[in-house]
Amino acid sequence: MTSSFEFRAFRLLVVQCLFAAAIVGQTATPVAPGVRAFNVKAFGAVGDGVHLDTPAIVAAIKAAAASGGGTVVFTPGTYRAGTFEILSNVSLDLEPGSILQASADISDYLTLAQLGFMRVPGADTSGDGDMAGLIVARGATNIAIFGHGIIDGNGDSFFDFHTPHYGLDFDPQRTRDGQAFIDAVKTLDDGPVAVKPAGRPGTMIFLANSSNILIRDITIRNAPNWTMHLGKSEHAVVSELRIANNQLLPNNDGIDVIGCHDIHFSDCDIVAGDDDFAIMSSENVTAVNCTLSSYSAGIRLEDTRFATFDNLTIHANRGIGVFERGKGTTSSVLFSNMVIQTRLLTGHWWGKAEPIYIASAGTSKGVQDVHFSNIVADGESGMMLYGSPGSLIRNVTFDQVLMRVHAPREAASRGVGGNFDLRWTATGLSTAVFKHDIPALYCRWVDNLKVRGLTVEWDANLPAYFSNAVECEDFRGLNVDAFAGRQAVADAVIVLRRGDGVSIRNSTATPGASTFLSTSEVTGEGLFFGNDLANAKGTFQPATSAFTLFGNLLPK
Repeated sequence: MTSSFEFRAFRLLVVQCLFAAAIVGQTATPVAPGVRAFNVKAFGAVGDGVHLDTPAIVAAIKAAAASGGGTVVFTPGTYRAGTFEILSNVSLDLEPGSILQASADISDYLTLAQLGFMRVPGADTSGDGDMAGLIVARGATNIAIFGHGIIDGNGDSFFDFHTPHYGLDFDPQRTRDGQAFIDAVKTLDDGPVAVKPAGRPGTMIFLANSSNILIRDITIRNAPNWTMHLGKSEHAVVSELRIANNQLLPNNDGIDVIGCHDIHFSDCDIVAGDDDFAIMSSENVTAVNCTLSSYSAGIRLEDTRFATFDNLTIHANRGIGVFERGKGTTSSVLFSNMVIQTRLLTGHWWGKAEPIYIASAGTSKGVQDVHFSNIVADGESGMMLYGSPGSLIRNVTFDQVLMRVHAPREAASRGVGGNFDLRWTATGLSTAVFKHDIPALYCRWVDNLKVRGLTVEWDANLPAYFSNAVECEDFRGLNVDAFAGRQAVADAVIVLRRGDGVSIRNSTATPGASTFLSTSEVTGEGLFFGNDLANAKGTFQPATSAFTLFGNLLPK
């Protein structure tokens, strides 16, 4: 039996809900205690993809902020817009069927100077150029963008697909085949393509000096520049985000994190022409359960500490890239449980299909305490660690890594294959890109490198520039344990030059192995213990060695 009081209360609740439903789309509507919804159509938005709805969106955001905070709602429709700002305590809710469409008219966007951005590191750039993009925030707190709608950057409108985007940031004479390299850089097959003379907008979503940020569930597509930039911000969660960019466009990074801390990503699917994650000068960053696809790097780090990346699938030109060239350092970083596939690309893209790449130069503290575990890498090049005398790469661990090297496409191999690419950390054009044979793992100027459980496998019919399983030069402290593999076409499985302190244990030469270990100017030989070299043609080159030998199965 229902009491009359309960019935009256229920009837009042129904009337309130019907009243709220009747005015949605016309005025601000209470949807929960302390939260209000502001439909952009109530402020004049048309949502037909033709009219410019920027003024209506701005008005709705200002009304929400003025009321103490609320949610700006985009109901189904296509809302054409230029630059607008999200304010503190405001959320954007893109309902299913809604599209926030970036304008194709460059005059609908503001410059960073017009927005009054201070020129400070991490909040002074909006991708390539000084234009703002679609959504900006300055010093905002408690902001969110969510829903199952779409934000479309209209990127294709700003590019000429018949003209390559390239520059001579290398010396062609230093490459394996100078003219073939230039021809491959200028080809349009893999992009990137050139920006039209009128220019392009900046980062689609640029949140600077902001905190308590939530981005969830939305799809962002066709960015003309960086897709999302968190600059000097903190406490952000990005979850179940999909970025689907045209991979022929240059500089359309997925997510850039610069000067931030406590930033967390999960369950994202990112397709970009440039880096999927570009993280610099930041701390306490995590990424888990994501699929990444890039014509540059899946993950790029610089001057970043206390970061973890776990359970990722990467398809890219360069899988993981860690750089240091200034006075910063990247340290205390874990990469675990990943599948990485890399392809050698033509066009003016940095990287040469390295699944894992670390480069350090200048007077920085370098890269240290970086660990890779449970990695399966299928690459059209090898892994590479390249430090410098003044900026060593220290305390790196490879633990249970399978490196399978595959033959690149003929056009890419002939044009750009067989080169090291050190752009960004190179000290000049002569060392930016240069000819070098390709081992499965190359390291130079490293200190305390531990390689445990590395397995190397090679495709048949590889180009002749593929060489050793492991090549290490100018090193200090190398520990190889449970390695298994052989060389590609070189004369030794493992080659060590100009180093001090090395032990090799519990390792296996697989069928087809030549001489297992070649050394030159190496001191501090330690244990050579428990190795199965029955499939190798020889043990050492030169034939004598200062290692302490014990329990090895040597070639007959």
